Amino acid sequence: MPLLLLALALGVFVYFVWRARTSSLTRDCRWRQNRSEGLWRCAYCGAEQAGEVMPRQCLRGQGDSRS
Repeated sequence: MPLLLLALALGVFVYFVWRARTSSLTRDCRWRQNRSEGLWRCAYCGAEQAGEVMPRQCLRGQGDSRS
């Protein structure tokens, strides 16, 4: 039984480490798509990125942003 609990704890730890490494978005990133312009705009900092797929990188402090 203790071995099962240890394996479960290790699995949870590995999941959280993996989750942190696969996304660099911060808690404040809130991407909204403007389809007419073909842009994604962050509701938090105002960063913009063109494309059809939601950005996976935080662009705070890069390019045009509200100060």
